[in-house]
Amino acid sequence: MQNPPSEFAGRDRAELRRHLTKYWKMEAGNVLLIPAMGCAMLWSGDVTPDVAAIAAMTACSLLLVIGAAAWRMALAGLDGDTALAEKLTTACAWAEWPSLAVLVFATAMATASVVEGGWRPNSFAAAGFTLMGWLEYVNYYHVQLQNFDSAIDLKRLQAGRGLRSAHLGRAVRAWRTRRRR
Repeated sequence: MQNPPSEFAGRDRAELRRHLTKYWKMEAGNVLLIPAMGCAMLWSGDVTPDVAAIAAMTACSLLLVIGAAAWRMALAGLDGDTALAEKLTTACAWAEWPSLAVLVFATAMATASVVEGGWRPNSFAAAGFTLMGWLEYVNYYHVQLQNFDSAIDLKRLQAGRGLRSAHLGRAVRAWRTRRRR
């Protein structure tokens, strides 16, 4: 039985390496940048972030940590560093359920914030960061939502072939299958 083509097939290795390096560093930087921007926006309006906004920023940042690990895992795979790729896959697999729990908590807090006080700045922040966290979760563990930065993915989407299964999600499912054996 022949192996399916690599996800890296047909791509210039150096260009792909630059792309993956840029993305894992960008996600890692956003882990702190996103909540810092959220706090700065709230404080500029003389609002102190509340528990709902902080929970949402935490959830979003946790998913960005997972995203940085996923991009770094892909880079390790490209470089042939199977030990690092396996460690990162394992970490992302173990992080899925806790990240989901944090997202559910952030969703409950954001919902309570809106119900309790309407759409105040903290409620907007909580809802916005929670939404970003959910989008990151789906993008990394289920369906690749980000299709605008790769010509291959964009052409696939424009051709009507739908969204691809998330790379990390596939790696985590394969890891879980290997672990059960």
